[in-house]
Amino acid sequence: MRRPLLAFAALLALGTPAFADEVSDAKAAIAAANLSAESDLLMWCGAAFTIASAVATDDAVKKSADDMVNTLFGKAAPLLTADGVADADLASFGTNYTVIAKYQIVDQKEAAEHTQDECTAAAKE
Repeated sequence: MRRPLLAFAALLALGTPAFADEVSDAKAAIAAANLSAESDLLMWCGAAFTIASAVATDDAVKKSADDMVNTLFGKAAPLLTADGVADADLASFGTNYTVIAKYQIVDQKEAAEHTQDECTAAAKE
């Protein structure tokens, strides 16, 4: 249940533009949660692949990105629990990470926090 909720919330965040105050709020909420480095990596990467899936025009590329989303958010879900994130807060985390990843990757307003190689490696670990 946790993985689909993360993916759904991330997908919803793609439908709106990322404004600087929204990005700032997302970063503050994530920082306040004091997540582990691994949770942070998995969530950011899951959000990044959600974006890749949403913009993919090739079915094989879309499926590959969707598989990465499922893997990354699936790995993140139990870590978020261990980090103390309540189920009720999962949707906002998915949204926050997607707002930040979109701001970095699509809008290119700042450097991406992680590379595709880091995300692919995290999915395979």
